[in-house]
Amino acid sequence: MTDTLGATPPHVSSDALRQAVQALRAPQAANRAPAPTSSVFGRAAAAVPRDAHPPTAEATLQGRFRAVETSALLPGTTMALVVVPTVGSVPAHIMRSCELMVSSGATVVILGPDIPRQVTDRSLPLTVPLRADDSLACEWGLIACGPVRRVAFLARREPDTQWSWLVTRDQVAVHRAGTAILERVPFLKLRVPALAG
Repeated sequence: MTDTLGATPPHVSSDALRQAVQALRAPQAANRAPAPTSSVFGRAAAAVPRDAHPPTAEATLQGRFRAVETSALLPGTTMALVVVPTVGSVPAHIMRSCELMVSSGATVVILGPDIPRQVTDRSLPLTVPLRADDSLACEWGLIACGPVRRVAFLARREPDTQWSWLVTRDQVAVHRAGTAILERVPFLKLRVPALAG
């Protein structure tokens, strides 16, 4: 019989081995930059404070979101940036609209908590999960850009579960908000489209 007194318990050594392997496979994770803390809603609201509205229930805002979604589906949208507040999946009706925009030639990027990652096939909407510590996980939005028009619906969850929100067509506000979203996905090498003229 082998004496095991003083031996390291198997679960301790397996944890140490797993951590060592993870460090070898992803050394950059330990030195990863902190998650962005800039509020997309906040950037736009600072540019157009008169477009910002007091907190409202989410159900009330669905109509505002759908109005901007309809505008995004019109010809001329070359980029759409979507932030979904739901965890784990993109709602089917939003995904369908995004697929229609892609089929019309737009680049579409969807971000949300724990959604599946798909960034290789640009014939589909690109989907990127947000980091758990990203402030954008508490926001909701749709930005549609093209060479002649821009429109955005942006909202931020407040502590009472209501949403501060705005809808704007202001060029500066939409550009700032779009840039703040694209800062989360620098590896896609995308920029807010320039306006014609």
